[in-house]
Formats: sequence, structure tokens, C-alpha cells
Amino acid sequence: MSYTSDRLVSTLATRPNSWAFRGLAYVLLPIIAFANTQLGGVTWVSYAGVFVIGCLATYMLPSTPPVGAARTRVAALLTRLYSWPLRFQMTAAVVFFVAIEILDHYVGGFRLGRVFNIYMAAVFSHALVFGLRSSLLMWLLATLTVYYAEIPPEYSFKLETIAEFADLFIFMYLGLLALASAYFFRISSIIGDGLDERR
Repeated sequence: MSYTSDRLVSTLATRPNSWAFRGLAYVLLPIIAFANTQLGGVTWVSYAGVFVIGCLATYMLPSTPPVGAARTRVAALLTRLYSWPLRFQMTAAVVFFVAIEILDHYVGGFRLGRVFNIYMAAVFSHALVFGLRSSLLMWLLATLTVYYAEIPPEYSFKLETIAEFADLFIFMYLGLLALASAYFFRISSIIGDGLDERR
């Protein structure tokens, strides 16, 4: 290993770069959108959705200290939400999922790719607001909900074909990417503005 790479590796833990984490967050979002278009999601909706989500995440968790009254209030709100007990955070996740299922029922049934988009937006939002401590549980709960309620045969844990197993695996993978993207936004914000992890 060269001196330059030795030096880089030795400083990763002590001087992490907030823009590296933010860049990873931005890279993951279009990957998620592209994968969803392959599952039946609408292309322009998928890409417009990740663009809006990226803009909101950037506004909510800037990589520099928040300036202005609105951003300061958002930072204070996120701090309060992050301190919620785990049971309240998971209750918020369940409310998300029930609302998605009610919407899906009354709309007449979304295509699988569109449902994946909605669930991954929920996973991303949860991780962005509540951080890592409950978002992994939320991702697991989202996976089980999609497995039971959305992947055919609906309202069953049976997997009848390899394609159905692949759909479940893809959702698990894309859900983790959505979670990771949100968490990278949080990390870059914490590093960039010097606030502690409770932000």
C-alpha cells in the first residue's frame, strides 16, 4: 500500500468527508428509481420522485450548519423526533403501512413497481427522520408487509414461483439502498455542521 493510500485509510475514521457521504446518497437515489422502472413503475414519476426526495433531504439535513429561521426550526423538529421512544417510532411506521394499504385498496391495486416506490419512500423518510436505530426494524417490517400484502399471491406468505422470490429479494435490496441513502444524508449533515448524532 502506498504512503498516500495509507494516509487516506488512517484518516477515514478521524476526518471523514461529509461530501463523500452526500455523494453516495445522491448516487443511490437514481439507482433505486431505475430499478423500480424495471418492475413496472412509471419512469418519469420514479425519477421526479427521487429528485424531489433528494431536494427535501438536502433541505432538511444540510451539510453545513443550518442558516435561517425555517431550517433552524426543521433541525429542532428532527431533534425532537429522533428522541422519540422506539415504540412511537415503530407506531409511526405501522401507521405509514396501514395508510399505504388503504390507498392501494381504494385505488384498485397498484402495479408492484409502484407499490415498491411508495414503500421505499416510507423507508427513506423513516430513516431520514429517525436515524438508524429503528429504520432497520422498519425496513424488516416493510419487507414482511410487502411479502404478505403485495407480492402475489396477496395476503399470503406463499411464494409459488422463482419470480415472486426474486421480487421479494429485490424489494429487500432496494429497501436497504433507500435506508442507506437516507442515513448517508444524516451522516453528512452530522459531519458537516458539527452537531452530535442526536440530530
